[in-house]
Amino acid sequence: MNETLDGEPSWSPVQSLPKALLTPSGLLKIDTDDGEVELLRRTGVELRSDAMEPLPNPGMGGSWIDRNINLTITLTTHRLCFSNQNYKGAWFLHHSNVHNLSTTGGGMTFKSPKLVVSTFALGDLLLCFRENNKLKDRDDCHKLLQKALDRKAWETEERLQQKQRTSDQIASRKVGVDAILTKNALRHKEAAQLTDSAFDGDAEDLLREAAELVKIIQKYVTTLEHNGESANNTEQNQLNDMLSNMGMASALAKSDFQNKRSDDEFHTILARQLADFLLPKLKVAGGVMTLTDVYCLYNRARGTNLISPDDLLAASSRLSLLKLKMSLRSFPSGVKVIQQDAFNDVEMAKKLQILCQGKPLTSMQVSRDLKIPSLLAKEQLLAAERLGYLCRDTTLETT
Repeated sequence: MNETLDGEPSWSPVQSLPKALLTPSGLLKIDTDDGEVELLRRTGVELRSDAMEPLPNPGMGGSWIDRNINLTITLTTHRLCFSNQNYKGAWFLHHSNVHNLSTTGGGMTFKSPKLVVSTFALGDLLLCFRENNKLKDRDDCHKLLQKALDRKAWETEERLQQKQRTSDQIASRKVGVDAILTKNALRHKEAAQLTDSAFDGDAEDLLREAAELVKIIQKYVTTLEHNGESANNTEQNQLNDMLSNMGMASALAKSDFQNKRSDDEFHTILARQLADFLLPKLKVAGGVMTLTDVYCLYNRARGTNLISPDDLLAASSRLSLLKLKMSLRSFPSGVKVIQQDAFNDVEMAKKLQILCQGKPLTSMQVSRDLKIPSLLAKEQLLAAERLGYLCRDTTLETT
């Protein structure tokens, strides 16, 4: 809820939109199951309503304010999303609710560049761009939003389901082995038609068929893996490379940030993306991962849009400040790790003490038993020694 200058509650255009889901780190949750992909992100945007009457009140009470300032917009293939600066809320306008786009302001008019989004339900909404490259930001947003409206990617899943229903209806007319053979023949026929139509057309045709192509590639990779030795290794490696490049639906680059606060903002959002990526992996890894392992895993998921070690270090140092349930930790030896806030050195020391009962324990044995890198195993043993749970016996054989 907004507040007026005198402290009274109010509602504004953004509150009249549906709420969007957020990831655990506070970023917009992209619906990858529906083929949604992030296209553009811009900060410092003002949202205005051009309607003569207030937009529908979402039951918040108070007075009407016709604008929201200092928003972050995220444009995807399916939605235009708005979020506030503290990552506490997000709202979206689905592309199916937009029927026209136009631009105004900028150039020699000395007015701020605006993108007019004409909707079916809420009238005209104005996006006013305020950052340094505001004219370019407006034009980039206009171009990408118009392409998204033309492609209608949100209809892809419905189209895929319709094709599947048609194939099932044809196959259901037969029984037994004949039904299986008919279904396989239809699947191969559809795949052949899809590849011909996608790769023989222009780039727009390829993008429209992208979701189906990815599914076919995934099925083909599974088949190659089952074939084992009989599969062509070169072909399989090419397909694996293609799939690894599709590892993340949204992998931002520094070029997406063009204002004077670009580095700080880039590293802050990168830290949030990193937290979303690492949360399930840290649980499997026991709560701690070395920064080297994080760098390799994260860049592999990003595909070709890699980040530098310096960017990873800068983003990792913000994890604790942003309260993302993990933080960067440096051991006395200089080894850096990302560690869950719930990780407890004392509990790990007690676990190592149990493993050490009745026999000496080396870092290699800890590495095998706990399934962690030997470098991290050594640091955990040293930490347990500092806490007084273990003592060290240095011999000619090992430590």
